[in-house]
Amino acid sequence: MTVLNIVEPLQRRWRVGVWAVVALSLVLGLMGCSSEHGESEGGKSATGKSGKVQQKASPAKAVTSLHVVSSWEPLKRQLLRDAKGLPAWAMALDESAGYYAKRKASAPYRFGPLETTSGRMAELTRALAKQARKGDVEALFAYLEKHTVLMKSVGSNGQGNVLVTAYYEPLLKGSREQSDRYRYPLYKRPTDLLKANLRLWSKDLPKKTLVGRVEKGRFVPYHNREIIDDEGVLKNQGLELVWVDDLVDAFFLQIQGSGRVLLPDGNTMLVGYQGANGRAYRSIGKLLIEEGHISKEKMSLPALRKWLDENPGQVKRVLNYNPSYVFFRELDGGPYGNISVALTPGRSIATDYRLFPRGAPGVLVTELPDFNKRTEGGGPSVVHQESEPSGWRSEVRFIVNQDTGGAIRGPGRVDMFLGFGQDAEQTAGVMKQSGGALYFLAPADAKRRSVKSEKSKAKVESTDGFLAWLRGFIK
Repeated sequence: MTVLNIVEPLQRRWRVGVWAVVALSLVLGLMGCSSEHGESEGGKSATGKSGKVQQKASPAKAVTSLHVVSSWEPLKRQLLRDAKGLPAWAMALDESAGYYAKRKASAPYRFGPLETTSGRMAELTRALAKQARKGDVEALFAYLEKHTVLMKSVGSNGQGNVLVTAYYEPLLKGSREQSDRYRYPLYKRPTDLLKANLRLWSKDLPKKTLVGRVEKGRFVPYHNREIIDDEGVLKNQGLELVWVDDLVDAFFLQIQGSGRVLLPDGNTMLVGYQGANGRAYRSIGKLLIEEGHISKEKMSLPALRKWLDENPGQVKRVLNYNPSYVFFRELDGGPYGNISVALTPGRSIATDYRLFPRGAPGVLVTELPDFNKRTEGGGPSVVHQESEPSGWRSEVRFIVNQDTGGAIRGPGRVDMFLGFGQDAEQTAGVMKQSGGALYFLAPADAKRRSVKSEKSKAKVESTDGFLAWLRGFIK
């Protein structure tokens, strides 16, 4: 999403007291980043984006998030089965090529120890899209082996293990007018929500952005979920984008980050991420596990929804446990990822934007669920899919890194975009597959980064490293 800098009057007001602002903001937990597609709940393990487990990167992993792989085997054999998916991959690559083309050609893009430029990435993604459209997998691999370097994420354990979850576009029922039925608003981004880019004060400061508002001359954290939803601090300010009929649906829309709203006249309104309040994401799935309401093994998006439906008296308490709040805008097309390009179902993924190059092509190794279908007779037959998967199948596919998420942190987390519809929702609801792997494709002429730049990156890419750096700087 677009990073907004603090307005000029605030720059002048806070320039002298920047260290007080930084210290206060750290204490209040403003170091969390917002996402383009929301966070994650339910279907994902301890819930990150969909119950996704949040894994923080250590300083060492920040430096070595990717390492060079010497051979395409056995990926090559497995990817031969992805031939039918090449047209969709080409579409996603075209979107990334457009993103790179809008950047300064010399802008750096880092692949772990290697570095290239936006210009080279534009050339690579265009060339790969052209190759993919030919549909010849063998020719594609010949091109990849000659013109790219295969790199693998170190994963959460340093051995490449990646947890893969999924997100989708939910469908809500709503209206542009408030009524007894449609009484839960989706808010646009408030005008008093500000972002402070620390680099405005000094180039020596880390690349950190603080989110908050001004209150009595001080920069403070923005309102949390309870204050926004229960106390109505934003109501009657013209910020209501649309009204929906279910509070829990509105909550899960924030988790997914984009979706569709079916209006009373039959038209569909597309809504997407416009900003977040900067509060650290907390998983309600993990909360219910800790409280003993749902076991860790049975936690999924459907299980989470079922519990909330059966316990209406606890809905507000549980939802307010997560102080993070997402704001929306009406879309014309999309949905869009954090590099402002349209996402491609099954091909676009979300990763930690601090560690992996935005827009880069790659390969994802994971598992996908299979669902049994049953047919009910009596007139025209109706086909229903079982809610629980009947099994899991291995999946290796070409992907493109085009999004991020508030709970997608560390080199061992990937969130795959599945698009819209029942199949997408059902798959996303149960996916929390560990044991996967993530690869990226760097241009063959990418240069090795200096040791100095890698150490500098490690210092500012973890909270502990930043705090140590800050203490030393103040002294």
